[in-house]
Amino acid sequence: MDYTLSLKISLNEILEEGLDYERKVMENIFRFSNYIGSRHFKVILFHSKIDEKDIKGFVSRHENILFQINTKITSTNCQAWFTIQRTQDEKFGPYRYKYVGKIIDGLAQYFKMVKHLKDKEQA
Repeated sequence: MDYTLSLKISLNEILEEGLDYERKVMENIFRFSNYIGSRHFKVILFHSKIDEKDIKGFVSRHENILFQINTKITSTNCQAWFTIQRTQDEKFGPYRYKYVGKIIDGLAQYFKMVKHLKDKEQA
């Protein structure tokens, strides 16, 4: 595998949905990193109009996971392999694949695509 399977998700949605949702998302991201490998996995947490205090709180709650995976927290659009966005109208920048809906549901779709690629490589 010579490529990065980057995943872009909304930090706004994660913070708005509450701590339980936040924990579930981060656990899934950590599992993906272990499954794919840290060299080939990157998560991009895209946000708009979030206070620096809220971002620092998120980072401190999940520093053990964020430290172990390739993470980028940004408010600028950047390219991603797979993007999960709540609505069709959101502009998350360039992407290869897109899922419209809740992050938890999109993570399942992301994993299906990654699993398909890994199975294809091993065949």
